[in-house]
Amino acid sequence: MEHTFLFTEGIWVAKGDYYDEANNRVPVEGKTITTHLDNLWINEGYMELQLEQPVRFENRYEIIPFSSDFTIWKSFNPALGTLQGKFAIIDDTIVSTYISEDGQYSGVECVIKISDARYSSKGFAFNGSKKLSSWAVTMEKV
Repeated sequence: MEHTFLFTEGIWVAKGDYYDEANNRVPVEGKTITTHLDNLWINEGYMELQLEQPVRFENRYEIIPFSSDFTIWKSFNPALGTLQGKFAIIDDTIVSTYISEDGQYSGVECVIKISDARYSSKGFAFNGSKKLSSWAVTMEKV
């Protein structure tokens, strides 16, 4: 199966639900832009919690282009610090795992292809052995 998310340049918009550490649901919207350079793919964007006072989380991934069914990435998140992770391709799914440099934060995300222009993303983040957040969004290519 050929993937379009990350593998092609473009803009994706996301909409769905975010769950905090107490499992309170908040609507979330987001946007991500993928750019391919010679030896590096950049994926940068945000998730914004739709609260009375919106809260935005920003991320910038630096991805080593895939040469097989997995690769590594690095990201700086203002709230969590520098994250190091891996992407692995399994059929219709891109699995991402990560851990912060200090080992305090970790998580996993599964991005499942629905069509070339639509993916479903579900993830879970930990703060040590406790839940930090989780999310379930649909992403559509603009």
